[in-house]
Amino acid sequence: MGSVSRNIVLLFLVLATVLPGSALAPSREHSKWLDLPVERLLDMADKDFNDGGSKDTALMCYTIIANRYEKSMSLEQKSQCKEANMRLWSIYFYDFYDYPKCFDCLTRAREIATQAGIEDANIYLGFGCMYQTISEECGDYELGTKALDYYKQALTVGLKTGDDKHTDMASTDVLAMAHTQGGLSQITPIWNQYLKLPEDNETWILRRYNKLLYQAFNSVEQGRPDVAIKLYNSQLQLIDTTQYSRLIYFTLIEKGKVHAMKGDYRNAVADIHQAEKIAVDLEMKDCKLEVYGMLSRYYKQLGDDRSREHYYNQFALLKDTLTNYQQLASVNEMEFRNELKGMEQEMNEMRQHREVMSIVTLTSLGFLLVLAVLLYLVYRKNGELTRSNESLYQKNVEMLRAEEEERRMRRQLQEKEPPRAEALPAIATAPDDEPEKETTDADAEVKYKSSHLSDEDKQQLLARIQQVMDNSEEIYSADFSLERLAMLSGSKYKYVSQVINEYYQQNFNNFLNSYRIKEACKRMGDVEHYGNYTIEAISESVGFKSRSTFVSSFKRITGLTPSQYQRLARRESQQ
Repeated sequence: MGSVSRNIVLLFLVLATVLPGSALAPSREHSKWLDLPVERLLDMADKDFNDGGSKDTALMCYTIIANRYEKSMSLEQKSQCKEANMRLWSIYFYDFYDYPKCFDCLTRAREIATQAGIEDANIYLGFGCMYQTISEECGDYELGTKALDYYKQALTVGLKTGDDKHTDMASTDVLAMAHTQGGLSQITPIWNQYLKLPEDNETWILRRYNKLLYQAFNSVEQGRPDVAIKLYNSQLQLIDTTQYSRLIYFTLIEKGKVHAMKGDYRNAVADIHQAEKIAVDLEMKDCKLEVYGMLSRYYKQLGDDRSREHYYNQFALLKDTLTNYQQLASVNEMEFRNELKGMEQEMNEMRQHREVMSIVTLTSLGFLLVLAVLLYLVYRKNGELTRSNESLYQKNVEMLRAEEEERRMRRQLQEKEPPRAEALPAIATAPDDEPEKETTDADAEVKYKSSHLSDEDKQQLLARIQQVMDNSEEIYSADFSLERLAMLSGSKYKYVSQVINEYYQQNFNNFLNSYRIKEACKRMGDVEHYGNYTIEAISESVGFKSRSTFVSSFKRITGLTPSQYQRLARRESQQ
């Protein structure tokens, strides 16, 4: 009945927007702002934008300015509209986490700048920031490359126009993304241009900071972590803690990564705790999420399970909070758009009010009739869907029980006659000459035609693979790979890939995901121990880095979404 309730609420909200006296009627106070001059709107917006509050006034004023854009405007007016769109981007990005709206504002700002012949490095910085954020959230390397391209464009435009502020900001971002996306060598030409800039302006500290950052990243890439740590310490001594808090945070994070790379997790934890204090003091939710995840991983390496669990729970809780905040922000934005639309149409609505009222009354009566029929159909459909989901759930439960019994029998057999690693001496000792890509079912026969594995070899290797997959908790680590499975199985990964393809008719990723999804089902069914876990927490606990990958794999394997499966598991537990 939950789906029916949501549909009823949604339909009544739609009805409310067409009935007289709607709660979303435009505000009389805000409608007066439509006629205010740009200078007055900018003054009101800038005060609200800089005070650290809700930014409702800024959002309204900047939107009014942005919507006034016309091709016939003067260059100054076009520049004001362009800047209003950039301020809107900042609000939607840092306060509402509304990425589609952010792209819309950046695109409009770029179109205005192009039509007006304005070169603005800040626009390219905005696009780079968006692609970098999405790349980090979904682990997409190509989006990271796109972010680097935009940052390089921002640096190029900044150098060309003499925009010192955005040039130095772009330089920091170019260095960070290049270091992440393959190394500093790819930015040598543009970096050499940046090095020619003087250090006698007000941003000289940032230029020294960026040069130290380049040297630190270069030391890491050359395998000199101790030198990099000294350079990061020099950065921390150079910049002011109050003026450049985010740079200090960034430096501490990078320094902690280098300590972790050395295996010095105690100093890594100390660095990340300093970064945590900055994130907490400035209420930077995205940064807090990052440090909680890092602390959870580093405490695990130190063997401090209590601290690891504490920060993992902090990470999962904040991630859920951010998701709920995004949903709330979307609702607030919808209300704002309704109000703005009402302001722009207020005069027309007043002239046509009587005619519209009569039409709305008749339409409302017809709508109520359609609504009643629609609710009945939704109710019936929901009942059929519920029964179908329950049937799928029971089939999955039975399948898990059968597979668990099969695993138990395999363990008993392995205890009596363990797989013999010595049966494959050439496989276990010969090094891999080159990486081997995953093979599809269609390519398998041709791909492995030249393989030296006999049928007996394959059976032995299959038994060892099954033993690892059945007994090792390591397969639920996010870093588990085909190479690691080959190591644990005592073989070369190309042979492990071959056996998986031939015996399971799937590649390694799908093979691994099937085990992880079945474990996720078991944990959802274990309400006593995992009843308080969110979908995201369950996903990460079995090794998935991406929620979307988890959801799509779960749906493909079980026929249900994770939320549907979890809801049915909890209901069965209560019964």
